[in-house]
Amino acid sequence: MATLQKNNVEKYLRHFAKSVIERGKKILQAKKKNVSGKLLDSLKYRLEATSKGYNLIFKGADYATFVDKGVSGTKKTRTYHNVFGKRERSPFKYKAGVGNSPNIGALMKWISRKGIKGRGELGRFIKTKSLAYLFSKSIQREGLASTSFFSKPMSIELAKFDTELLGAFKTDLITHFETIDL
Repeated sequence: MATLQKNNVEKYLRHFAKSVIERGKKILQAKKKNVSGKLLDSLKYRLEATSKGYNLIFKGADYATFVDKGVSGTKKTRTYHNVFGKRERSPFKYKAGVGNSPNIGALMKWISRKGIKGRGELGRFIKTKSLAYLFSKSIQREGLASTSFFSKPMSIELAKFDTELLGAFKTDLITHFETIDL
C-alpha cells in the first residue's frame, strides 16, 4: 500500500511559520526594536518530520523572549498578549539592588548606535557611561515594555490554523486516492 504524501500539509506548515516570522519582523520594525538587526536576523524556524507528524520549532536570539513578553521593573508591572490574545503579566522581573540592573556595557553600545547624547544640569554633555547608568536604573525601576512581536502573530495565525491545515490535509488525501492504482 502506498504511503500518504503530505506535501500540502508540509507546505502549509512552512507558510504558517514564515507568516508568523514576517509579521513579527514587521512589529519589531514598527516599534523601532531593530537597532543592531541581530534580533530580526535571528528569527528562524525548523520543520521536522517525525513518525507521529511534524514538529515546528521557532528560534530567536537569547533575549527574544524578553522583548516579546517584556520585563517588569521594581516599581512597574509589565504585561503582554499571549498566543490566545489574553493579557498576562510578564514572567520576568528586575530585582532591587546594585547587581540586578541591566548591563551597562550593552546599553553603552545601544546609546552609541542610536546616537544619543545626554546633557547634565548645566547643559554640558555627559559621558556615555554615565548616561548608560541612568538608563540602567530607569529600566530597572520601570521595566521593559513588551512588544508581543511573536505572541500576536502566533495568535493571528493560530486563529485560521485548523481550517487551513485541514484543507491542506484534504488536498493531500484526494491526491493520494487519485494516484492509487486499483
